[in-house]
Amino acid sequence: MITDESFLAEMQADTATMWNDEFDPKAYAEAANSILASVRAAIEEGKDPLSPTGTAIAHEWLEKSAKAMQREPDRAFLDWHLGQYRKHHARSARYQELLAILRGEEPDRKPGNEWQWINRAMTPLLSPPGH
Repeated sequence: MITDESFLAEMQADTATMWNDEFDPKAYAEAANSILASVRAAIEEGKDPLSPTGTAIAHEWLEKSAKAMQREPDRAFLDWHLGQYRKHHARSARYQELLAILRGEEPDRKPGNEWQWINRAMTPLLSPPGH
């Protein structure tokens, strides 16, 4: 993966839309760590991403991630966020899996499950109110 020039070019172009002067990496990391902890707890409790718990976590992630990027947590941001996830999830999950292997770790869960869960929880937020 790290020698695939098209993958690297694509990642550089995409990260430029996120990693700009308005992006606060510390706030984003704090938000992600907090949300991922909530998602792990919800998964362990057997909560469905489409449950009220999932909806609450999805709203919280939308608010916190938008704030870290100095963007509004509106429909355009949600569309962008979910588009980035759909575009990169398979490759990034595999990358995380390979990193775990290189570190000698045996993950007890498939890498990326938390992101799958939160993005599934966020998908209904795309629906117009009342639908």
